[in-house]
Amino acid sequence: MEPLTRKEEEVLRILFRLERAFVKEIIAEMEGKKPAYTTVSTVIRKLEEKGYVDHEDFGPTYRYFPAIPKEQFFGRDIKRVVADFFDDSHKALVSHFARNKKLSREDLEDILKMIDEQE
Repeated sequence: MEPLTRKEEEVLRILFRLERAFVKEIIAEMEGKKPAYTTVSTVIRKLEEKGYVDHEDFGPTYRYFPAIPKEQFFGRDIKRVVADFFDDSHKALVSHFARNKKLSREDLEDILKMIDEQE
């Protein structure tokens, strides 16, 4: 799928949180200065063109919703982080958190269990 701009990512994250929303509801959830209705509408239209968002007719307007699972979207981010910061090594990623004491023994055991279930 095509990469997203920051504004597109922001709108898609809001839609994941709300599940279904009208443009005005998306604007209400945006951080900082609120963009114009037409700006957000254009961002959503681009997300639709890229295949990330779909809509349903709701009277004279549309209600929007994600067209892809949240896991697929966030998985893309994780892959990018692993590739960009850990030389495509998941081992290096887990090692980083273990060394910095961000993972408990229980967390590590859960990760190993998930890996075993994948095999």
